[in-house]
Amino acid sequence: MDLEGIGAIAAATVAALGVPAAVLVGRWQMRAALRAAEETGRAGIAQAESTYKAALDAVRTEADAAHLQWRRGIRRDAYAGFLLAMTRCVQAAEALPRERLETPQTLNAAVAELTQAKNDLSTALWVVKLEGPPTVAETAGIVSSLTLELTAALARKAEYHRAASTLYHLSLSNPIAAELDGTLTGLSVVVSETGYNAQPGSRQTPPQEVADAVERARELHGQLSDDIGIPEWVALLNEALNYFADPEALDRQLSSTVEQLLPACRQALDARSGTDDLSLTAGL
Repeated sequence: MDLEGIGAIAAATVAALGVPAAVLVGRWQMRAALRAAEETGRAGIAQAESTYKAALDAVRTEADAAHLQWRRGIRRDAYAGFLLAMTRCVQAAEALPRERLETPQTLNAAVAELTQAKNDLSTALWVVKLEGPPTVAETAGIVSSLTLELTAALARKAEYHRAASTLYHLSLSNPIAAELDGTLTGLSVVVSETGYNAQPGSRQTPPQEVADAVERARELHGQLSDDIGIPEWVALLNEALNYFADPEALDRQLSSTVEQLLPACRQALDARSGTDDLSLTAGL
């Protein structure tokens, strides 16, 4: 074989070997490009996820702040409404007429106002219970109960004053009424001196002095039943026996409980964590 033939064979051999090499190089380059593209894709996805999370966190933070402010406003209104209803209830009871009435309309209007005030208090309490938290709702329930006790005591006191006013004006011209007035005053003194407890729940046997004074008062009232009705008589006798709780004591107890309620309300309005958290995303 001549040199040209040998050269042609060698060239063909080199060409044959070069094709697989080119293919391998191409594959390596393609794999490298794919890896680079994959890394770029991963980086892009990570960046996108980071951007998305940041945007989501920002939206959550904004929504949480708005929700927190809204819930605080709702609770603040509930607490303020309850305290206002409590105040109006007491004021309505204090405004009950205490003098002899010229017309029943005055008393009926005052009683209707007190009834409405008590209904408003009940409604306000349910709103507080709905908004919570339990610590505030529990104390508010105690405040409501004491308020109703106080209003009842004030109503009884007003009823007594009206009955006492009637008896006083009657005693100016009726000796029996004057004696009944003096007997009831004496009964009150005897109850105080003997320490007799006639309040509900007490099983203490009345001292003889108390029993005698009550019996004499009943005899005198029997002669005045046309002028002093049963409700007025019961109010006069119960007051002399100190049968009901003192409104002033109940008022002090109510004020003390309200002083406990106020810090609980402020703590609830400032809550940021725990079971009473106002946050929209606190449980997320």
